[in-house]
Amino acid sequence: MPRLRFETAQDLYETYPTARGDVGVAASEQGSLDFLRSLSDANAMKAALSFCAYLLARREAVAWGCECLRQSEASRPADEIRIAAAEAWVNEPEERNRLRALDLATRSDPREAATWTAFAAGWAGGTVPIDGKHSAPSPQHATAQAIRVALILGGNALPAASRADVQRSWLEGGMRFALA
Repeated sequence: MPRLRFETAQDLYETYPTARGDVGVAASEQGSLDFLRSLSDANAMKAALSFCAYLLARREAVAWGCECLRQSEASRPADEIRIAAAEAWVNEPEERNRLRALDLATRSDPREAATWTAFAAGWAGGTVPIDGKHSAPSPQHATAQAIRVALILGGNALPAASRADVQRSWLEGGMRFALA
C-alpha cells in the first residue's frame, strides 16, 4: 500500500499550521484518510475538502481541483481557459506554465472557482510578485488554500439537492490521488 504524505491529521497540522484554521476541526492521531472519511461522514464538507487540499502534494492538489470542477455542473465553458492553464502546469510543471497560470489568475474574477485553480498552479513554487518590483517565495500552504477556495466556491455553485453527493465524489477522487 502506498505511503501517505501525512500518516495522521496531527502530522498534517504540524506541517501546515494554516490547515488548523482552514479545516476548523481539531486534529487527532487518527489516520489521515480515516480523519477525512469521518469529516465526510459527518457532512462537514468544507472541512473535508480543506483537509484533502492540504493532504495532497501541490501538483496532485491542482490536478484534483481541476478534475473536480470539470466533473461538476459548476464548470462552465468560460472556466475552460483557467482550468486548462492549471492543467498545463500539472502536465508540464515548468516555470513558464506556472507563471502563465498565475498571470491568468490575477486577471480573472476571484469569485469564480476556476480562477483559484489557476492561482493554485501559479502559487505552486517559485516566487510571486508582490509590488511590481519585488517578489517573494510562494508560501508552502498557498496551493492548498487556493484549491480549498476553488472547491468551496465550486460546491456553492452546485444545486443544494446534489451538493453533498458531488462533494463526496470529489473527496473519493482526492483519496485516490492521495493513495496513488
